[in-house]
Amino acid sequence: MGSETDDTESPDRPTFRGCVFCYSAEWAYYGAKKAAKSVSGSGT
Repeated sequence: MGSETDDTESPDRPTFRGCVFCYSAEWAYYGAKKAAKSVSGSGT
């Protein structure tokens, strides 16, 4: 805790906690959330 060195891209970014399946699921969720945010934020 307190080692926040890798969150330069996004504070939301998933971190690997030792479970590859969970990590993949988190990345899928993160990507979907990021895509939804960019779509709703486009203003078209």
